Amino acid sequence: MRGPLGERGRPSVTPRTLRVLEFSTIRDRLAALCESALGREAARALEPSTALDEVRLRQQATSEARWLAETAGGLPVGGIHDIRDPVHRASIGGILSAQPLLDIRDTAAAARALKGFVTARREAVPVLADLAGSVVVFPDLEEAIGEAIGPEGEVLDGASPELARIRRDRRTAEARLRDRLDELLRTPAIARMLREALITPRGDRYTVPVRSEFRHQFPGIAHDQSSSGGTVFMEPLAVVPLGNRVRELAAAERDEVVRILAALSGAVGAAAGDLAITLQGLGAFDLAAAKARLSLEMEGSSPRLNAGGALDLRGARHPLLSGTVVPIDVRLGGERRTLIITGPNTGGKTVTLKTLGLLTLMAQAGLHVPAAPESEVAVFPQLYADIGDEQSIEQNLSTFSSHLAAIVEILRALADHPLDGSRALVLLDEVGAGTDPTEGVALARALIDALHNVGACTAVTTHYNELKAMPYTHPGMENASVEFDEATLRPTFRLLVGTPGRSHAFAIAERLGLDPRIVAQARSAVSRQDADLAGVFQSVAAERDALLREREALARERADCGRLRAELEAAARRLEEDRRQFFERAQAEVRSLVRRGRQELDALLADIRARPSQDTAQRTRLHLRDLADASDAYAAQGRPAPPGLPPEDLRTGERVLVVSLGQRGIVHAAPDSHGEVLVQAGPLALRVPVSDLRRLPPGEADAPPEPLPAAGLGKAVTLSATLDVRGLRAEEALLELDKYLDDATLAGFNRVTVIHGKGTGALRQAVAAHLSRHPEVAAFRLGAESEGGSGATIVDLRRP
Repeated sequence: MRGPLGERGRPSVTPRTLRVLEFSTIRDRLAALCESALGREAARALEPSTALDEVRLRQQATSEARWLAETAGGLPVGGIHDIRDPVHRASIGGILSAQPLLDIRDTAAAARALKGFVTARREAVPVLADLAGSVVVFPDLEEAIGEAIGPEGEVLDGASPELARIRRDRRTAEARLRDRLDELLRTPAIARMLREALITPRGDRYTVPVRSEFRHQFPGIAHDQSSSGGTVFMEPLAVVPLGNRVRELAAAERDEVVRILAALSGAVGAAAGDLAITLQGLGAFDLAAAKARLSLEMEGSSPRLNAGGALDLRGARHPLLSGTVVPIDVRLGGERRTLIITGPNTGGKTVTLKTLGLLTLMAQAGLHVPAAPESEVAVFPQLYADIGDEQSIEQNLSTFSSHLAAIVEILRALADHPLDGSRALVLLDEVGAGTDPTEGVALARALIDALHNVGACTAVTTHYNELKAMPYTHPGMENASVEFDEATLRPTFRLLVGTPGRSHAFAIAERLGLDPRIVAQARSAVSRQDADLAGVFQSVAAERDALLREREALARERADCGRLRAELEAAARRLEEDRRQFFERAQAEVRSLVRRGRQELDALLADIRARPSQDTAQRTRLHLRDLADASDAYAAQGRPAPPGLPPEDLRTGERVLVVSLGQRGIVHAAPDSHGEVLVQAGPLALRVPVSDLRRLPPGEADAPPEPLPAAGLGKAVTLSATLDVRGLRAEEALLELDKYLDDATLAGFNRVTVIHGKGTGALRQAVAAHLSRHPEVAAFRLGAESEGGSGATIVDLRRP
């Protein structure tokens, strides 16, 4: 299929290349993640594309599907059935049974839900939204099938008025038939001839079990007999007309059901073309969802793409290797067109080639690759790989001949497409191996030269030392090796670009205990030129290792700096958020105080109107003044701090603002070892953190310090922990109690005592009732004997 996902773009590689790079295994893994047969079929037909724009669309579709998987539970691709065969049968006039129609209904419902889901997120998933535009919905067909066929595949009574009437008449006829049979079973003359008093259906007739010796006396028609012959199942003549009526209605019901199924099948046939388009889209959506799941499973990412033949894989991992996989970094293309990889056997050279090839195929097929997000992959019109041992028994070819035949085909293909030669990727494993070393080296050198000269991006593996020298005489070539740990005699599987590999044969032999004399003799047999070349390579490798270690150390330091900066930025954001929340809470408390003040004011005004007196008016004025003082104090707390920086070099006598109190004060002493300053604020001498102070602007610094308000900390200086309301009327006492509880709460008291006296107990009861409703009261109780007994109430206040 072509389109937004382009799942059937023309192949860019040969079947042999797909096979040796194991792309079919990726397709099988992708198919296993699909929900429907349509998706699995699309997955197994997936081919890499050669068009850059199409590959970009495929990658974006996979990224969008993954985003949906991470944020919205994934694409809703459940309920999709492969209904192509029943749709085709319906299109040529066939009548479908109930179950295929149900499958069509479910698939239509899935298409409708999927299209709505994607369309609702069009801005976030534009490529998938375009694909959803090709999905046709069938609300009328979906509704018609749903109204006619039940979930178990039964045709419902409501499928048509005629079917409902027929079934109603049939139920009535069957009931009359059973009633008549029941009457006969209760008749003594009939009952004595029966084996049991049962009604037993035989075929489409209703019978009773008659003893065989009475078969000629029983007035009825025999329809069956038991295997022993002792029982004959006979239909009484008295119910034959009723039985015939039931049979007629059953036949009419069958005819009506067939008519209904034919009508529904006709509707399906009429929509066959649109259904085929929708099924194609549903398969593509299922494949996109599977691509997203595969990306999540292998922790993949969408690489950057180019058409210039440049590969830059970072942290790349082969997706089919199990266990811990060592990631590799490799660049190929541009100025570095040819990479010659050397190193010991089982060191990971072949895996490196396969990783390069398979990740390129995956990217061109629209799959995310298991590599870092900053990786870059080229869209190659041609990709060839000759990896592994593929002897041809049919053609009587040896390993060497088989490899050479494959390389000949590669060179012919490059010659046939010269314009694409600079955008071809060629991967050769153990080039020139399998024949005489001298001839193999010469042939390998010539092949590498040929591929390099046509501009192909080439990566080869080899054991030949002579090939390691080519990058020093051929611009655009580069050595690479798989790192080997001589201490453990094991490869680390890290790819070192720029460093040629060594066989390590002598080191391995020594560590395994080979006689040193034999090792020395072997070393002496190595030519002087080879030894000098090996020394140069070893020197380059050592310098390379040192540079790599330094780069890794710098990378760690850079990461540490980045982490510390992120932590500092996060701490600054938290501090700013704490400050914002503090002011929001303060403002909320002010609003709460204002609301409570208005309520109390309304109560006072009502009291004044009810009992005007000089005493009541005086108490009202005092209470309003207290409310105003408290409101001013809270408002000061809710105001943001004035501009200015925390003082670094405070001087004694300098005027400052205490931010948390909203009060001006005078510095009495320099900061101590804990960073706290002694400040005189009104009647209080406080130790305040330097960060809680701001220098005052010049105009305000000359003004005298403000006295602390009659709320907040200032209350702690004058407020008593005891309130005496003896001698007051109940309403007066409750006003005083409200004011006192507000002041005590603001002053930070945890417990206070209210003295109301014993008397008749009326005042005590009024106080208790009021305390039970007060929002600042956590609990209260009568005092103990030492606390005033029943003449006092101990009140626990809520803590902020």
